Amino acid sequence: MGRWSGIAGFSACCACSLFGIFFFIVSLGFSFYMFWLWFRTFPPSISIEMFGVPALNKTSNGTFNIIDPTITFDLRLKNENLNEGVFYDTVNVTLYYYHTNISTFSPIGNTSTHAFYQGFHKKANRVESVKSYGVPWNIAKMEVLNGSTTTFRVDVDTRIRFRYMLFFLWSVNGRKYTIEVGGNISVNDQGIKSVKKGLRLSAI
Repeated sequence: MGRWSGIAGFSACCACSLFGIFFFIVSLGFSFYMFWLWFRTFPPSISIEMFGVPALNKTSNGTFNIIDPTITFDLRLKNENLNEGVFYDTVNVTLYYYHTNISTFSPIGNTSTHAFYQGFHKKANRVESVKSYGVPWNIAKMEVLNGSTTTFRVDVDTRIRFRYMLFFLWSVNGRKYTIEVGGNISVNDQGIKSVKKGLRLSAI
């Protein structure tokens, strides 16, 4: 009886020790992961949340034949870092129209926003209106009236630098990084992008 009790006690002790070692390894791995995540630097994500082309809206009180060359969009810049703020230089935006017949894009307008600072894990929206030029509106209207979509493109470029916290003190990384992203946007006969959710722009 005593012998089996001793073996059972030894087995229980080994099980506790193994559990303790396993828990220590998992905790250590999690701590390293959180440390890496805290100091890991991600470039900001840039997306188009809204894209409106009034000239292609066939339901706007019978004014489909009136050409309004203005294009309005909502540009979202999101800092996904947990410990770094972002200084943006001037953010430049260029719009393009896709010519289906020759399979190429041509620039139709541009704008820019002022430099600004964005705190960590923050987002900023910039709603801009651009008076476009060179869009073949008759062709674009025919495309959307036939139940299809017409394609535009948005390219964004800027330069950034990071501001991070180390031992409760703010420090600025003087090095600047160039960001160049873009994406194609399909527009329907309501004069808005056909995809409801935001379109994240990818590196060019």
